[in-house]
Amino acid sequence: MKKIALSLVSAMLLSSNAFAGGHFVPVVEEPTVVETIIDPKYAVGLKVGTLGLGVDISRPITDKLNIRLNLNGASYSDTQCESDIEYDYDLTLASVGLLLDYYPMGNEFRVSAGAYYNANEFELTGQPANGAYNINGTTYTATQIGSLTGMVDFDELAPYIGIGWGNSTKKAGWGFSVDAGIIYHGDPNVELTPTCGTAVSAALCAEITTNVEAERLDLLNELSDYKIYPVVSFGVTYTF
Repeated sequence: MKKIALSLVSAMLLSSNAFAGGHFVPVVEEPTVVETIIDPKYAVGLKVGTLGLGVDISRPITDKLNIRLNLNGASYSDTQCESDIEYDYDLTLASVGLLLDYYPMGNEFRVSAGAYYNANEFELTGQPANGAYNINGTTYTATQIGSLTGMVDFDELAPYIGIGWGNSTKKAGWGFSVDAGIIYHGDPNVELTPTCGTAVSAALCAEITTNVEAERLDLLNELSDYKIYPVVSFGVTYTF
C-alpha cells in the first residue's frame, strides 16, 4: 500500500511541476467556419429600346471584360409621305449582336464594341391620293397603276460601338443596365416596283416603270443620310 500511495503522490507532484514549469500546452481547436462563395458566371437581361425588345446573355472573360450576345425584335406600322407618294410601311426590327463589354475603371461603367447581323427592313405599299398617284411629276390613276410596292433594307453586317452601365456578372441577383451607342448599317437598299393595270398599253407601262425608277432614286437619295442607326436601351438583368 505504501508503494501505491508513493506512486500516486509522485504522479501528482510531477503533474504539478508540469503546470508550474509551463511545459504543458493545451491544444484548443478553432471552430470550422463554412463560407458560401458565390461565383456568378452568366447574366440574362431583358431590355427595351430603339432596336425593339431585347435579350442579353453575358459571360465574363476576364475581370474587366465580358462577352455579350444580344437578340432584338419588334414590328411597327405607320403611314408617311415620301417623294410626294404616301406609303403604308411595315417596319420589322430583327438583329443579333455579338459584343465585348470592357470595364476600364472596375465599376459598372462599360465601353462596348462588336457587330450585328442586321435584318431591319421596311416594307412599303404606295397609296393613291384622291384616286391617283403623282410619280416623278406625272399623275396616274389608280386603275393605270394597280399597285406600288417596295422594300428598304441595309447592310446585313453592321458594326456597333457604344457605352453603358451595368456589370451584371460581378454579383448574383438582380441588376439593371443602360446602353447608348450607334450601329453603322451603311447605305440603304431601296426597291420600288409598280404593277400596271390590265388595260394599260405596253408603252404607258414602260413610261410608268421609268418614272417609278426615278422615284426610287429620289427615295434612295432621301434615305442616304441615315447610314447610322442610334441605339438606346434600358433593361433588367439576373445573374446566376
